Amino acid sequence: MSIDIEPSDWASLDPWWSTLERSRSAAHTPASVRLFDPERLTRRWDEIDSWWRAHLESATVADGSTSVRALRRQQLTDVWDELGPWWDEYAETGYETAVRIADLLEQSNDDWEDSDAPFDADPLAADLTGRSVSRGPLRPDGEVAWSRWLAQLLRPSAALVPELFDVTASQAPSEVVREDQLSKEEGTFRRPDLLVFYADRGISIEVKLGDENYQKTSETAALVERQYGDRHWRHALLLPSRKKERLASIVDPPLDHGAGDRPTVEWDDPGPIDVLYWRDVTAAIRALLRRGDVVDEHWAANAYLFCAVAEQRLVGFQPQPAIERLAAPGNVVDTIQPIAFADVLEEQLTYFREVVNL
Repeated sequence: MSIDIEPSDWASLDPWWSTLERSRSAAHTPASVRLFDPERLTRRWDEIDSWWRAHLESATVADGSTSVRALRRQQLTDVWDELGPWWDEYAETGYETAVRIADLLEQSNDDWEDSDAPFDADPLAADLTGRSVSRGPLRPDGEVAWSRWLAQLLRPSAALVPELFDVTASQAPSEVVREDQLSKEEGTFRRPDLLVFYADRGISIEVKLGDENYQKTSETAALVERQYGDRHWRHALLLPSRKKERLASIVDPPLDHGAGDRPTVEWDDPGPIDVLYWRDVTAAIRALLRRGDVVDEHWAANAYLFCAVAEQRLVGFQPQPAIERLAAPGNVVDTIQPIAFADVLEEQLTYFREVVNL
């Protein structure tokens, strides 16, 4: 945008500008006022110097003698001498865990090749984490996407639900419904993540990743039983195992570990709800694949990828290429990484020893 300006316009602006200057004293501040006062600054530095001298006198480390500093260096040396063996043992523990997992993965690859599985290697044989974008399947993000993928595996399989929930079923579920709408008395509604239907019974599964609103699980389960009262229901809360302590601190009544392998929450209404971890799901899928108990090749491929991605993305297990680097470190980063992954590596080692039966 342009504005036409005539020379006479400036004449009308000059009186206005002069008035503005007179009203703002800063515009006419003398040069002497704008200069720093050296005498005033000198007094400030004297104050700072006296404070610093007092600090030096009170801080013996800063003003310590040579002998004192030598003594402190000796004390630090003694401390490091004490820490050295502890650190070596700590680092060695993570390293040894990685070595054991590497051996178990090698054995698992051999077992998969000799099994009835349609695949010749363990699902963790390839790195499908976010570090590599050039290979691997799509990586679902969020509870909705993961529940959809799980529903695709549950619906056509006659073996997955019995393997996962230790129940008897001779055929696949008649239906697996996602996000069903269940009305509440006050007019609102609740949506259960997964409803697995059989002729006379059903299983509701509340799928959790980061959401820690576990208290609503009992209300949702009660609504399921009210909506579908013609079936006998079993309820499960599916979440990452790293959330189990958080779950225990939130739910009331407390977790009941009882005589079973999995904990339950004994709510009054609707009753007990099983606590299921994502590693339980992948372990069940592994068992079916190795037995060759698959629906068809498409289902097997889908289940194999689900297992591989879930173990690496949701459970946090390290794939074989990463484990091999940790077991044979070639640099300082690989050397210290087992320490950062210590808890996960221990869980992964337990998983292979007990759950995968190696």
